[in-house]
Amino acid sequence: MIAETSKGAIVNAVPDFAQPELLVGLLLAHLLADFYFQPYSWVKQRNERHALALPLYLHALLHGALAFIALVLLSGNDSMATIGIATLIIAVSHFKIDVIKSYCSQNTTAFVIDQLAHVAVILGVFLYATNQWHSALALLKLLGAQHLAVLLAYLAVLKPSSIVIKQLLSPWSSEVLTNKPPSAHPNDPPTITTEAQQTLSLAGQRIGYLERVLMLTFVLLNQFSAIGFLIAAKSIFRFGDLTKHQDRKLTEYVLLGTFTSVAITLAIGLACSAVLGHLPIKS
Repeated sequence: MIAETSKGAIVNAVPDFAQPELLVGLLLAHLLADFYFQPYSWVKQRNERHALALPLYLHALLHGALAFIALVLLSGNDSMATIGIATLIIAVSHFKIDVIKSYCSQNTTAFVIDQLAHVAVILGVFLYATNQWHSALALLKLLGAQHLAVLLAYLAVLKPSSIVIKQLLSPWSSEVLTNKPPSAHPNDPPTITTEAQQTLSLAGQRIGYLERVLMLTFVLLNQFSAIGFLIAAKSIFRFGDLTKHQDRKLTEYVLLGTFTSVAITLAIGLACSAVLGHLPIKS
């Protein structure tokens, strides 16, 4: 863990934001309007008719109305002009962002970018309504090597680690995939098409991402027992599949991939912990 003196210095240096309840209220208003008060028919019409869809205008007005309620009740600002401008910013920006999204592919990436854009607008409105731009700038100035080290660690365990693991396993990958005996057992799964194999490969990559992000988080929290639980859970789920195939090479290949992923993540996590100054091993 970080030393108590270091913790105290960090906490004292962080600027205080007044009226955090307003930020929570605006985020709550966004959550309700975007996920609970928006029927699927509205989403469908937006994706089909784009800016000509009437529900899109209703959706933007709903966001504006809920944001207005939050601003009136929680901002403590007596200026109706400020509240009105803030409400207009949220409603108009939400309309424009959703129009842009309606022309994009409806996938996870588009969804995440869409939500980040909305949250960025809400943060801007919060700072505008409470006049706390100086606190935000002071917070940005606090970003240092420790914060960048954590960001670098999480980025490193995603695609870069995936590429490294793929390269390390490449001498055995072709052998496992090409020399696999034909399916003759009645309980064997049916032959998978190339398209399905690509989809499963992508799913496996996403599982690897999530697995390494969880392991890195456990390392940074000094919870190594949780890593053991994660590996054990994965082994249990893979046991049945490996037993059914009765392929020793495949079993060894899966184990090699798992241990390689764990080793890389532990190395990155321990290196990051060293930068943060809270290595689990004390000299």
